[in-house]
Amino acid sequence: MAAAEAVLRSALQAVPHDTALITCLGAVLCDRGKYREAVNVLETALKLGSADSHTHYNLGVALAGLAKPRKAMAQFGKAQGLAPSSLTWTAYFDPQAQ
Repeated sequence: MAAAEAVLRSALQAVPHDTALITCLGAVLCDRGKYREAVNVLETALKLGSADSHTHYNLGVALAGLAKPRKAMAQFGKAQGLAPSSLTWTAYFDPQAQ
């Protein structure tokens, strides 16, 4: 995962406003347990106009990781109403582990 994070950060230097790359970085940060950073990254993607369900889903995962279940559930709800992009990833999330 560290390699994936490095590749995504490098790609974002060339295209810093690419919401698909930002969403993927957020997923990787979640998978690495870097939830605070993931929240910041994913909120940036939303501010840039991401309408990808994966952005909201990954933000929900990050918020759940920070023990903010209400905010997490709100993001999961928003994700349900949007289409996923084939260009982005979702973070691994096991609600039974929470």
